[in-house]
Amino acid sequence: MSESNREHVDAVEQRQRAARQATGRIRHKLLVMSGKGGVGKTTVAVNLGFALARQGLRVGILDTDLHGPDVAFMAGVEGRPASAEAGRLQPIDAGLEGLSVRVLSISAFLPSRDAPVIWRGPRKAGAIAQLLGEADWGDADVLILDCPPGTGDEPLSVAQLVPAADAVVVTSPQDVALLDSRKCVNFARELDLRLLGIVENLAGFVCPGCGRRVDLFKLGGGERAAAEMGVPFLGRIPITEAMVRSGDEGRPLVVERPDDPAAVALLELAAAVRRRWDAPDAPARTSGGPEEEAVKQTGKATRKIAVACEDDRGLDGQVSGHFGRCPAYTVVEVGDGKIAGARVEKNPHFGNHQPGTMPVFVRGLGADVVIAGGMGPRAIDMFGEFGIEVVTGAVGNVRRVVEAYLRGELQGIVPCAHDHPESCGGKHEHGPDGPSGGRQ
Repeated sequence: MSESNREHVDAVEQRQRAARQATGRIRHKLLVMSGKGGVGKTTVAVNLGFALARQGLRVGILDTDLHGPDVAFMAGVEGRPASAEAGRLQPIDAGLEGLSVRVLSISAFLPSRDAPVIWRGPRKAGAIAQLLGEADWGDADVLILDCPPGTGDEPLSVAQLVPAADAVVVTSPQDVALLDSRKCVNFARELDLRLLGIVENLAGFVCPGCGRRVDLFKLGGGERAAAEMGVPFLGRIPITEAMVRSGDEGRPLVVERPDDPAAVALLELAAAVRRRWDAPDAPARTSGGPEEEAVKQTGKATRKIAVACEDDRGLDGQVSGHFGRCPAYTVVEVGDGKIAGARVEKNPHFGNHQPGTMPVFVRGLGADVVIAGGMGPRAIDMFGEFGIEVVTGAVGNVRRVVEAYLRGELQGIVPCAHDHPESCGGKHEHGPDGPSGGRQ
């Protein structure tokens, strides 16, 4: 790897370590997720934060929805700039009636409320790592992370950078919302998040004139989905006029109208979340990320290396010359400088990878090193944005290639004689099975 690329990767890794360390000091970290937009996720996240504050907790709310940051608006601090002290970002005090609530959002750094954020995945990941690592949450008991809808870059970045995080999935009773919420449940399971449960929002409307109840989006779907997927159901929240007005006025409902039926449901949700935190299956909270925890438990540092492969034979397979146009990756787990295990993951972008897709995929595998036969400069930069070390010029057997890398015999980026924007199809006559063993 060139000196400039190494410096870039080091900077990314430093931001990621800072994010894990900063959030690791907070006892409870809670991702609020939804499978699709329009289900009231941010309304739930903000009111849940203020509800927990009403119960005596010190709360931070971080808006990780970079393209649609609405937390500051709903918390009543829109337009107030964030400040910095001693190199740390100071979240904005949003406390009402003496409550301890602090908010940080990308909206505090935009030139205007109408300014769009037009960023690709790597830059978004970097921004989230910076917000997580540089924010000074003081003595917060809880950090609520409002994620954008879906299971893309932002939730993935948060899940991988925040140690010992929990998750709540917000859905509406509609079938289409329930379908997408199931994906969030599986996302949490894949990334080892502790799923506290599912919340059913927009659960019915009572006419203030006649008192008739109307289930605009049906009813009970969230509870059924929770039962079918084997996760706790945390409750349902009705639609009320007061909820709509409070959101538009930047006055959280649980503070403005705590007697409103929706506010009562939100306060009950906060109590349910706290009960889940105290449940017997609650994991012990640690102060570091997964690497630090692995060292504590085994005394050995562990890491994962993703190797682009031509087949699905794992360690016995062959390294692919294409990092994107390969049918599979072998994910090699390394402990104490030795191969500890391996698994094969099919490449979902085989034959049709687009710019930026492979770094996100490899990052989702939990790898911090990617090895392939070749790679273009643009892709190398994108992997670097995710803090993933790139090693090219490898040929031959996967096991021998990884062992050569661990011995320091295969390092850095071997240039090709031609240039492709995202991949390299050139033939490399070097690597652990070749004459040079890679660039020294």
